[in-house]
Amino acid sequence: MTLLCRGPVETRDVAEALLLHDEAWGVRALDDGPVLQVCRDATHPVITVLGVRRVDSFDEVTRILPDAPALSVPLWWVDTVTPFGAEGEPGVTAALEASMELDAVCIVHGD
Repeated sequence: MTLLCRGPVETRDVAEALLLHDEAWGVRALDDGPVLQVCRDATHPVITVLGVRRVDSFDEVTRILPDAPALSVPLWWVDTVTPFGAEGEPGVTAALEASMELDAVCIVHGD
């Protein structure tokens, strides 16, 4: 999934917005911190926040995501991944809800 945030966000902001979906979830850092994983417990990741990049040209967004809705720039591009199949559904739901909290558009790939 990709979140296109209208305002500045950091990886931690995104993880905190995802946690609003389920207060029992937790966050752990991967790769010494730049990647955050929201988990149901120590062995069940729900969604991984890979990073945030500022995008200043909407042409760059449409190059990679041709079906993205028109948005003004700058945008903060957030890449996330969830487990495949039914195990990933809670992460997708959390991302859709987090997009409202983050003033973002959530694009679910492969649906």
